[in-house]
Amino acid sequence: MLFLAVFCGFLAENQREHMVEHQREKEYMITMLEDLKADIPLLNGTVKNWNKVSKSIDSVADAISFPIVSTDLLKVYRHINEALNVWSFTYNDRTITQLKNSGGFRMLRNKEVAGKIIAYDQFNNDAIKNIFLFHSKFYENATPLRSKVLDENIITEIYKVYENTPAPYSANPWIDSMIKKSNIPLPAEIQSLQMFEFRNSLIALKRDYDSNMTWGYKQLQKQMNELIQVIQKNYHLSEGTPLEE
Repeated sequence: MLFLAVFCGFLAENQREHMVEHQREKEYMITMLEDLKADIPLLNGTVKNWNKVSKSIDSVADAISFPIVSTDLLKVYRHINEALNVWSFTYNDRTITQLKNSGGFRMLRNKEVAGKIIAYDQFNNDAIKNIFLFHSKFYENATPLRSKVLDENIITEIYKVYENTPAPYSANPWIDSMIKKSNIPLPAEIQSLQMFEFRNSLIALKRDYDSNMTWGYKQLQKQMNELIQVIQKNYHLSEGTPLEE
């Protein structure tokens, strides 16, 4: 009888531990969904802002022409602050960090969910970070060239008023007055060569965004969508806000 009582107590305790683990597992999935839903508007906002940067790069590159006297400097200065603006996305790793530090992955019974969470974490820490670092090299190539062909004082004055948004056409007279007072002390031939290098650096910067960064963000959006759906399906959680395409 004593043995039976002890055995029954063991079964009861074991059952209780399983119930606690199952409850913790579901709580982890609830907070994981919260993290993903918080990341959705941040990622979408980052993509929209990068698209604005890409359009301003086009504007600056299109305004530069040769011979250099035919360059539309007003257009260049209106768009330069946005063209060389930088945006980044960092995912919310609150729940994933908890799962790692507490050994929580072992209590995830659904291997598909566990696998997708691990893949999502790895993609953010590997692909997304490396893509951004690679893109930064193009940015670091373009910014020194900007200082050689444009007047940083003019760029700063425009930033004080419009920050990183393109200045409107109505700002042309003001910008033109600053250009007329500016003097870049370089022979025309050298200035033309450096402007050519600057334009090429902008084209390379845009090309990297349009290919590598756009691919990375689209893959991230796909993984977020799939992870949200598989968690909701397997843990019977309510539908959330879908990720924008």
